[in-house]
Amino acid sequence: MYTTPTLELTRAGATRILESAVTAAERSGRAVSVAVVDAGGHLLAFTRTDHGEPYCVAIAIAKARGAALTRFPTGKKSPTGNERSDHHALAITLAAGPDSFVSMPGGAPVTVSGRIVGAVGVSGAGHKDAEIAEIAATALEKPPDSGRTG
Repeated sequence: MYTTPTLELTRAGATRILESAVTAAERSGRAVSVAVVDAGGHLLAFTRTDHGEPYCVAIAIAKARGAALTRFPTGKKSPTGNERSDHHALAITLAAGPDSFVSMPGGAPVTVSGRIVGAVGVSGAGHKDAEIAEIAATALEKPPDSGRTG
């Protein structure tokens, strides 16, 4: 066999992830930038909440791209769970390039049926970035809202 079937993140899926991140950020009282990329790290969707800092735009995109390309949440923890030293995290970032590896938490891969279909990056909420990104990364696991009110 020379090919495998793939799953691709759609605009509707990316929008759902954005909405989940914004809801989580608003619940925590934080203004954020949120980026959603496909499995190759290409931007699919972006939003910045009211009062979100302009410098967070590029950081959110970099976090999303880093999580997509490494297939692992951004930050200083390695896939084996070891905490990287500052020197090691910086060395990897310089070797891989800042668009491929980000040592700040806040980027999370999006998985569907056991496959990485993209990633989400959140910036602007400080220590809450990773928590908001993890919540948003699971948005496609939940059934769509049936439109019920109350």
